[in-house]
Amino acid sequence: MLPSMLLIATALTEELEIVLNLCSSRTKIRGLGISIWEGVRGKKSLHILKLGAGPKRAASALERALAFMPAERILIIGYAGALDPDLRQGELVAVEQATLLSDKTWGAPLTQLELGESWPLDSSKEICSMAHAAGLPIRCGSALTSFCVIGAPSHKHFLFQRFHTAIVDMETAALARVAHSVAVPMSCVRAVSDEAGDDFLATLTYAPADGSLRRAAKTLAAGGWLRRYSQWRERSLAARQSLSRFLTCYLDQA
Repeated sequence: MLPSMLLIATALTEELEIVLNLCSSRTKIRGLGISIWEGVRGKKSLHILKLGAGPKRAASALERALAFMPAERILIIGYAGALDPDLRQGELVAVEQATLLSDKTWGAPLTQLELGESWPLDSSKEICSMAHAAGLPIRCGSALTSFCVIGAPSHKHFLFQRFHTAIVDMETAALARVAHSVAVPMSCVRAVSDEAGDDFLATLTYAPADGSLRRAAKTLAAGGWLRRYSQWRERSLAARQSLSRFLTCYLDQA
């Protein structure tokens, strides 16, 4: 069994690379059935886990990782969509509370969706204080975890008005449930990749009647692939830079 330490987890490859690039050395750990690395920054060692996207996949990866290597603390970093219209591209949110959209109402019209379980996260105020001292744009806020993309501005507006959560993502609350089940403190910092009014992910947004093939067909019919990809790259770049600056401060002061 490997020694316990800080575990940093991300859903996407782009987010993972932020962490790996800040390590002076990193070694992929083989034979565990999960995508996990041991990294070194300065004199500190950490584990880095790629979760995969979506609440079920991410939670399963974290459960398997913790079975092999109990962590003293967990930090989740990644992108998020803004529900709060005051949030701007690249702005950071230290998550105070993460809430799942209830799977009991999943598949119903958006207006009928209800909240499921909710978990408090660790050290959000301390993280905000540290980041503010470093001049980073950050605020404390709540996160809503969805089973799919919420990309239409009208959907983001409705969810903000109804549930008053700052951001939406696809993993945080599911990961918080796993962390709480094993009593490991978990923090989460996410950077806004799409603002509340952005519509470039609208064709992928929640649509109960649509399967994955139908959503793909709608996206194709909407056209503008190069423009949409360019928009995503621009927004994810701002988010990636903010996360890199935050993580540099976090690791060097931890």
